[in-house]
Amino acid sequence: MAKGLLYNEAELSKRQLHLLMEVSTIFNSSLDFYSVIQSVIEEAVSAIDAAEGGILFLLDEKKEGLRVAASTGFHKESLNEVILTPGESMTGMAFKKEETMHFPTSEKAAQAMSTMTSLNKELYHKSAIRLPMSTVCVPIKKDATCTGVIVLDSFDEMKRFEDEDIKLVEAISSQASIAIENAGLYENKKSSIERLKTFNQSVLEQNENLSKSVETHQALSDFGMEENSFQDICTFLSNSIDRPVVLFSPFGDIQAKSMAEISVLDELRKAIHRNIRSTEKRSGRNVMNGKGFMLFALGRLTFPTGYLAILSTTTQLTRFEHSAIWHSCTVAGLQLMKKEGEEKEKQRLTNELLINMMSVDGEDTDFDYLASRLHTCENGSYAIALIDLPKENGVKEEWSRQCVHSAIQHSISECVDKNIHVTEWGRQIVVLFHFKDTEAVYVVDQVNSFIHSLKQLLSCVIDDHHYRIGIGKPVKGVHNLYVTFKEAKKTITFLRRFTFDGSVSWYGEIGALRLLLNNEEKELSDYALDYLSPLLSYEKRRKGDLFHTLFIYLSTGQDLRRASELLHVHVNTMNYRMQRIQEILVVDFDSPSDLLNIQVACNIYKYLYEESQS
Repeated sequence: MAKGLLYNEAELSKRQLHLLMEVSTIFNSSLDFYSVIQSVIEEAVSAIDAAEGGILFLLDEKKEGLRVAASTGFHKESLNEVILTPGESMTGMAFKKEETMHFPTSEKAAQAMSTMTSLNKELYHKSAIRLPMSTVCVPIKKDATCTGVIVLDSFDEMKRFEDEDIKLVEAISSQASIAIENAGLYENKKSSIERLKTFNQSVLEQNENLSKSVETHQALSDFGMEENSFQDICTFLSNSIDRPVVLFSPFGDIQAKSMAEISVLDELRKAIHRNIRSTEKRSGRNVMNGKGFMLFALGRLTFPTGYLAILSTTTQLTRFEHSAIWHSCTVAGLQLMKKEGEEKEKQRLTNELLINMMSVDGEDTDFDYLASRLHTCENGSYAIALIDLPKENGVKEEWSRQCVHSAIQHSISECVDKNIHVTEWGRQIVVLFHFKDTEAVYVVDQVNSFIHSLKQLLSCVIDDHHYRIGIGKPVKGVHNLYVTFKEAKKTITFLRRFTFDGSVSWYGEIGALRLLLNNEEKELSDYALDYLSPLLSYEKRRKGDLFHTLFIYLSTGQDLRRASELLHVHVNTMNYRMQRIQEILVVDFDSPSDLLNIQVACNIYKYLYEESQS
């Protein structure tokens, strides 16, 4: 009997030793971390007859809990979401105590599992076929520190874990600890090598980009030394970043482009005009993103000298693309500022010549020499337009002046005949038009077309009331230039005194009203009140609107129907009001002299009183 027991024990030990050798061989057959931990749990389950399911938990220090690293005999999708804290359920207890724990009955297993959170319970029930009949939990230790737990479950009440089974699992756990550590070291080394490879590749790419960036910057710097290199900059940048590029003047005039058609041209110009408006309040931006484009302001931020547009559906740029674009912006901005400086110098020289031509009418002046310096002819046709800007604080006035100058240059670039000179006379901007051997009618048409284009452009960024334009009548010969200049000045004076800001007029359009310029303000006031005081007194007593009605009626050219529409009253009501006005003023609008006197009085009153109040 004793010999039989000793024989059985020897056979059992021999079998366990054989199993451990097989397990060791399997553990050492791979250094892949995930293959090792999966083989640990699979071999543990296969070595123990009672085991029908197994889980290997490892400590996740980030989550501060035990996560499922490998399993067999369970639905992994739900089980892998379980995270046990130390002391929670059978696994957590074994981990916390750092010793093997055996739960031989389903009651003891259920009692220990009752400490699980509701979420972990739900996940476990989804993953297991039933609750375990018995369970063994063996900690995995590394340098006397618990790093995980091997859990073996039996779902058959007829199969129980014996002491020999537990000792075998403990032996497997010891070997698993070494295998997992080796696999972890290998994984770390492998990861380090991969990081080193990635770093080396990154260094190579950075060196390549740096070399490419240096070449790009050198090429762009070379363009910056050349004249009229805008097209070269556009083409080179477009080829470098593989995106279409457009270069604009301050008002959206295309300076250069790398493609034939620009589908978002209108949107780009609207963005430019919006930015110009925002620069008035010093809130302009360096970069503007739109649908299908990126727009970069060039030169100064207060009033950019131009814009560079990148046509792209994405705003994501590589470091190299960023660098190439900003360097291109710098070079293009410097080129535009250089061009602007040349225009200012040209304007300064023009100013000196025009001052001589506009301020003298003597016979001693060499007009032929002055005309040749301006590249005009002595006997051509000339006209001068003066643009008068309101006096404002220094920053705003300078901004308005830059807007007008940029708009003029844009309008000149659109003209077929570009023989137009620009200078300044005090706070006023002077635009000199020159035409060779043409009739006055043609000159008027061309100047009107230019002024109309200029006003349309300025309307995008400046309100009309910010400026007045007075134009002198066309003259023949450069020696008569002072005549059109004086007339333009008189027109500005008239527009200041008798109309609101924003008006445009030729000297000839003022007509007889320009005679009023020679009278003192008190004389004009007395004249206006002599005719209008009865109506003003009536209005003050009754608080009516007959005075306003009179102004509207005169502004429509005595058109009763049109005036009634503007005042939103019936034409019969309008007719009654006009009859009442004539009675109060004791005038007859059918009389040309009465009508003229009232019209002149109203214009004077509007200047002296209404404009000063506004």
